[in-house]
Order: sequence, then structure tokens, then C-alpha cells
Amino acid sequence: MERHKLRYEMMNKFDPSGETGYNWEIEVHATPEELQAFAESGYLIREGLFQGEALQKLRDALDRLEERESEKRDSAIAGKKGWGFIPRHLMDKDEVFLDLLKFQPTLSIARAMMGPLVRLRGLSARITYPGDGRQHQTPWHQHMRVISNPIPPWFSRPHCIDCLIYLDDLNEDTGAVAIVPGSHDWLDKASPTVHELVEGEVHLQVKAGGGVLIHGNLWHRGLPTLNAKRRMLILSYTPTWLRKSPHGGAQPEDGLTHDFLKEADFEERMLLGVGGYS
Repeated sequence: MERHKLRYEMMNKFDPSGETGYNWEIEVHATPEELQAFAESGYLIREGLFQGEALQKLRDALDRLEERESEKRDSAIAGKKGWGFIPRHLMDKDEVFLDLLKFQPTLSIARAMMGPLVRLRGLSARITYPGDGRQHQTPWHQHMRVISNPIPPWFSRPHCIDCLIYLDDLNEDTGAVAIVPGSHDWLDKASPTVHELVEGEVHLQVKAGGGVLIHGNLWHRGLPTLNAKRRMLILSYTPTWLRKSPHGGAQPEDGLTHDFLKEADFEERMLLGVGGYS
């Protein structure tokens, strides 16, 4: 994977490193051309983010969590059709997930696209189960649809990067992801809430351990999960001044991040939503 370096000068004298000087150099895990294509299309495919033991550790951690929260899983499957089971606050529930806090192959891209002052909006998972029919697919949706019509002169457009990391092969059996390239820039219309084909949609498939990075407002949907369970992590980034995701309620009172923050450095605290803004 090709890389390049990007240096930021903080114009408001805010020093992200906590040291003297006001520059932050980032080794971006992508080329400038890839970033430009990401900006225009709203998505970027990254194969092989996790392989071998690293991939298996994530699978095992999610399987453990699924078993511990089996009552929530069964309720979710019986309730909202098509979405499967969506456990939240993963970094509070297993140290394996906390290791993703400074995962550079995605974090460096988030900083290249949105600036150095980014935080985690959250780390969730989605597990979908085999079946057939529309109840086993998700409708078209967006993750941060808070745009008003008409758009005010000083409207602050919300930006978010959601990293969809697949722990199983994404294919016809598990259900590919459909996206509409460029739709993240369509500020004058919302995505439909149906499963029907949309003009220009593209179906993406990646191997286990790979991922699809999308802008939070890119139109996307999950195709039917037919013959095999699909496990996916959703690692999300926003600028530091955006609020944490409201989904999933409050984080666990005994969550791992509480103790972690006591010894965390400047960057870790900022990524977990403490600071990084004036």
C-alpha cells in the first residue's frame, strides 16, 4: 500500500502533539490520487486491512461479545428486520477493540480528509444472518442526514468517515454492499428508504479483513444475506467538535475506556472525545 506524508500547520496555534511547535506530520496510508477519488466518489476500498492472527482476534472478540449479549441479539433479530444485530460501544467491552483506537491505515486517511483534529464517533458492529427475502437486507440509508432545505448561508456541513471492516468475505452469499458514487454531495435530496435499484448504484465485494471507507452521507444499502453469516465492524471518525453518536445509548459505566483515559496521552484523549477543540 503506497503512502505519502502530509504536514499540517495549526493556524489557531493549537498544538495537537502537546509539545512546542504547531505542526503535525501524518504518514497517510493512501496516495494523493486515492484521496482525490475518495473525495469525488465518497468511497474507498482497502483490501487486507487485517490478515491472519489479527483478523482472527477480531472475529473471536466479536463472537465472544455476541454470545454475552445473546438476549439483545435474539430481540434484534425478532424485531427490526434486515438490520441484524448491532452491538455498540465495542471499545468499552473488549481490549481487542480498544487496540483499534490509533489504527493508522484508517485514522491517517480520516486526518487527511478532515484535518488532524478528529475523534471517534464510535465503534460498532453489525452481524447479519442467513435467510431470504427482503427482511434480510437493509434499505438505502445515510448515517448523518442532518441537512436542512433550504441550506442557510453559513450551514456547517457534517462530515464523517465510516470504515466498514468486514470480518467475513463480502460476496453474494453474505450480501454485498451497494453504494451510489457521488451521492454524499447531493445536499438537495435524501436517500430513499426502500430496497429498489437506484440509477448508478455499484455493488462492492471485498475479502475478509478488507474494508470500504465511505462518507457518512453516501447512499448505501446491504444486499440480502443468503447462505452465510456476515460480521462487520463500523469504525467511525468525525471532526473533534462533533458530538458522539447517539445510537446505543450511554456507554457502559464499567467500560474499558474509563480507566484507559486516566493514563491516556493527548492524542488518545482527543480520539475518545476529550479535547481537540476550543
